[in-house]
Amino acid sequence: MWIIFSAVCVQIVFLLSVFDIHFHSPIVKGMSPSANPIPAPAKRLVLFSADGLRFDTFLSYGNDREPNAKFLRSVASSRGKWGLSSTRVPTESRPGHVAMIAGLYEDPSAVFRGWKENPVEFDSVFNQSSYTFGWGSPDILSMFSKGTKGNVITFTYSSESEQFTGHDAYKLDEWVFEHFERFIQMAPHNATISNMLEQQQLIFFVHLLGLDTNGHTNKPHSTLYTDNLRYVDQGIGKIESLVNGYFKDNKTAFVFTADHGMTDWGSHGAGHPTETQTPIVAWGAGINTDHIDSLHWENKRDDMEQADIAPLMAALLGINFPVNSVGKLPLAYLADDMLWKSHAALTNARQLTRSFQSLSQRQQNQSLSWRFRPFWPLESNQVTMHNLQQIESSIRSGYYNESIQQSVELMDLCLQGMEYFYRYDEFQLKMCITLAYIGWAAILVVFLIQERTPASKKKCGKQFGLIDQIAFGLSVFIFIVLTVEGVPFLYYAYHLLPLVLWWYCLRQSRKMLRQTVRLVRIRHFIWTVFLLGGLEFLVAGFFQRWFLSVGLIFLSLWPHWDQRSSSRWRHHEMFKSLWMFAFLVLAMFPVFPPVGKHSFPILVDIGGMLLTVMAFWSSLVMHHDRDRTVLVCYTIAIPITLYVRHSVSDSLVQGQGLPILEQVLSWLLLGLPLTLPVIGPSLLWPRLIGIVITLAPSFLLLSLSYEGIFFVVLVVALAVWIRLEAAIPPSDSFWTQLRRSYFFLFLTLLSFFGLGNLASLNSFDPSSVRCFVTTFSPFTMAGLLLWKITVPFIAVSSALWAVTLQHQLSMKNVYLMILLLSAAMAVQFFHWVTSRGSWLDIGTSLSHYVIVQFTVLFVMLLRSVVQFLTYGPIYFHVRPTASKYDKD
Repeated sequence: MWIIFSAVCVQIVFLLSVFDIHFHSPIVKGMSPSANPIPAPAKRLVLFSADGLRFDTFLSYGNDREPNAKFLRSVASSRGKWGLSSTRVPTESRPGHVAMIAGLYEDPSAVFRGWKENPVEFDSVFNQSSYTFGWGSPDILSMFSKGTKGNVITFTYSSESEQFTGHDAYKLDEWVFEHFERFIQMAPHNATISNMLEQQQLIFFVHLLGLDTNGHTNKPHSTLYTDNLRYVDQGIGKIESLVNGYFKDNKTAFVFTADHGMTDWGSHGAGHPTETQTPIVAWGAGINTDHIDSLHWENKRDDMEQADIAPLMAALLGINFPVNSVGKLPLAYLADDMLWKSHAALTNARQLTRSFQSLSQRQQNQSLSWRFRPFWPLESNQVTMHNLQQIESSIRSGYYNESIQQSVELMDLCLQGMEYFYRYDEFQLKMCITLAYIGWAAILVVFLIQERTPASKKKCGKQFGLIDQIAFGLSVFIFIVLTVEGVPFLYYAYHLLPLVLWWYCLRQSRKMLRQTVRLVRIRHFIWTVFLLGGLEFLVAGFFQRWFLSVGLIFLSLWPHWDQRSSSRWRHHEMFKSLWMFAFLVLAMFPVFPPVGKHSFPILVDIGGMLLTVMAFWSSLVMHHDRDRTVLVCYTIAIPITLYVRHSVSDSLVQGQGLPILEQVLSWLLLGLPLTLPVIGPSLLWPRLIGIVITLAPSFLLLSLSYEGIFFVVLVVALAVWIRLEAAIPPSDSFWTQLRRSYFFLFLTLLSFFGLGNLASLNSFDPSSVRCFVTTFSPFTMAGLLLWKITVPFIAVSSALWAVTLQHQLSMKNVYLMILLLSAAMAVQFFHWVTSRGSWLDIGTSLSHYVIVQFTVLFVMLLRSVVQFLTYGPIYFHVRPTASKYDKD
């Protein structure tokens, strides 16, 4: 047990290390804000956020050949500036709004610390405004209303209104427009509101969720989605008229944008261009209206990063720039008041300079003097102060263009310097984790050899006293250095873990090395090469799923390559042929489009019917009355599942919502596996069949396309694997165990990549959970998605359990080999993780590594799940009344 516990701890350290190496919290405290001393052109600003609006849809035309965003296009072509705003992964609502309102990109690990509210406190343009009034979703507005100085006032509809069903998602936006209008109309009759609106530096935040909801439910290319955009476009035009009519001073700026886009199949979260590209349109006070070409306006785009929106709003209002913002002021959007414009650029440069200096000082305080490495272009505060003084001198001399250019250059240097200090420990930590990976692999080899050579478990006496002393001395030295530098707690684990692993490995391995060398043969090197090639097929499958198809074709030949002398093996020709057939059919699934892009309910029904036929046949051939009765009862749940799916679908199409009876049945079917330890069969094959049958209903309820058929073929392949392994004479051969471990790892990864790729995990279709919930509930939805992914994993883990039970093998050895194979894959993905390049590349590289690490932890967890599902005495050799299918 201590080995498993150690493995879990080591894997968690490996998983967390990638965030400390590549992704850091952008929050630096203790900085003073910066504001433009020149009066701002705008007294107030209206920010429209069209949640989930794609850039291409914004430019699209309807069937009537009219623009879907007619008003906004007219603004962009005649009296405003427009462009493309590039978001970052994860393309979710919270990080998108944080970027546009606070100017910072959240640490990706923050997703583990919260979803609807802030995982950390940060400054934003809302904080710096005199008052901010917000209308929209409670999930978004609550992020910015809590922890403020009481100047953020929000108006939200209920969470229950966010239904992922029906055809009236536009009513969410209707609620926002109506309540905004009531607020403005009520202001003259309410002294408190009227006094607030007389203030300068006001922000009106209008969050429009209808497009996102319609995109999830009806897909972005649907008429409902584009009609919702037209409704939003018209509503924005009315709000502009309403605001200008109330204030009558032309001192209002307007900014329209989106937090993220959406894929063709109605999801977001990954880094596809349809998810990361959003529109931005700005007009009104302070916005540049010169050099607008109304005929060729679509070619006159001024693009920006999403974080650049925050400094744009701060400059227009004359408020303090958010202290942790990493945005650069999009100067092309600012009106040609050169004095104000040059001071705005200087203010942005000063704010970024303070952020850089704080990071530099923090790193210098944490480092010993001989270990600190400054950012040479800005090696001291005197250098940055000199740059700022040069910019101020240029402004005083009237060289506004020159000062703006100097400000932009200083901003670029500061951003480069901030990136330098974010990556300050990258090389050192990478070296430590790489050494830890190699040491961990060596430890696993040591454990495996100890299990096979009992003599090697004897203690080695005092012959390694020198290694003990060296290891202890290095540990003390590293501990003292890290303590003096005041590094985070996990840094101790990153630096000391490789030392501990290598110390243990060297402490134990001398005798075993001699014993192992005597046993090594040339064929072992050949098998090792084949094994490494097989692992590379799995690694390649993360990038191109068809590599798994090639691997499955090779695996389908295994029974015919493995020529054994056992009579039982030779007489299993039918199962050998069935193995080849099942694996060749499985090889087709990785070349299919990932699940989630399209919905094919008929394929789900086919999969359900196949499972029903297989389950009934398997139940009826059982000769043990109790087992037959239990399995038949379980099997009835599958037709009930198909009924629930059709009933829910019909109800939602008719706009009647989720029926309560079907919702209750769905949750009951989800909990069906919990009954196995109580009433499940006690024989091996009936228990395995029971596991499959009880998992099938919830899997089908969450399916959209060919998942059910895939599950059927996977179950057949697993059953054949168990039968063929039973025909192999009992053997504790290292290479036989390694082959089984590789089969398990391959089938485990196939369980995920056979149905989808990375994007289908990062961004899924909420309609897959409509039998359980229809309101926005991220944790419930994520939990259901995780369960759907887990179901095939449980089936594969159950098959491995049956294989080991047949031969009375140690599960510990198998898991040690799985950990060894996973480590060989994970170390490659660890070095491929990057925070540079496109956001698709960054998100993909991080997700690949996380999936490998979570797969290892998942295997540990699934061991407990399978133990629960197989709780109680399980017999492989059965009583005379049992079926022939239970004999071996």
